[in-house]
Amino acid sequence: MKKLRMIGGLLLFALMITVSFGFTKRNQNQWVNSKTPTIFVHGYGSSYNAEKYMVNHARKAGVTSTVVLARVDKNGSVKLSGPSIKNKRNPIVEVNLANNKQVDMNEGARYINNVVLALQKRDGIKSYNFVAHSMGNMDVFAYLSKYGSQSNAPKLKKQVVLAGGGLGGWGNDNRMSSSMKDLMGQLKDNYPHAKVLNIAGNSGQGTDGRVPNSASRSVKAMLGDRPQSYRYVLYEGSQYTHSNLHENAKVANRINRFLWGK
Repeated sequence: MKKLRMIGGLLLFALMITVSFGFTKRNQNQWVNSKTPTIFVHGYGSSYNAEKYMVNHARKAGVTSTVVLARVDKNGSVKLSGPSIKNKRNPIVEVNLANNKQVDMNEGARYINNVVLALQKRDGIKSYNFVAHSMGNMDVFAYLSKYGSQSNAPKLKKQVVLAGGGLGGWGNDNRMSSSMKDLMGQLKDNYPHAKVLNIAGNSGQGTDGRVPNSASRSVKAMLGDRPQSYRYVLYEGSQYTHSNLHENAKVANRINRFLWGK
């Protein structure tokens, strides 16, 4: 009897492993099999902790099993922690900016450029996607304006703008530095021909609590006709606040489908 119970236990364990493997394979089959890394960038005064929900959501969905961390110190030096992403399936790079309260977009552009260069040098990347939240979008736009079109730079394929804004629609809110206006004003002429998903929240009175919907809509005018495709998605409800947009399952699912859906 003891032997039969042992055999039954082993068979049950084998069945569980088989079911789990099948579930994982089905999850993975929803997504493309790409070597292009997706780089996540947090906002003002924040850290890579603001990226974790979205990254973990993608990992649990079977998008990837490869996540590395790029720490950028206040001098702009980059330390990559984690395995090489070369030839890995849909790898993700979390960016952590030590100098997370600066608004000089030339400096923000340099930080992001150093991350891209580090990945290019270590892992030989030839393309990338961006997901940025709030002020992180300004760093990304500044990078794309200043460095993104260089002949030796990897190519942007897809960009998710989360709780970001363009040049217009801010009313009397004067949050833009002169360097930000200069660099973002050039995007009509030099933005890469990438696919763009612009996600905003309206938690009440036409704003997510920090970024007016009029400002988020103005991203399209700022990029002009340069994007290969462009879509604006507005989530409405009290839960879609500025910070909660990067902690929301519906938003994370939308991002997953845009970046990696077949």
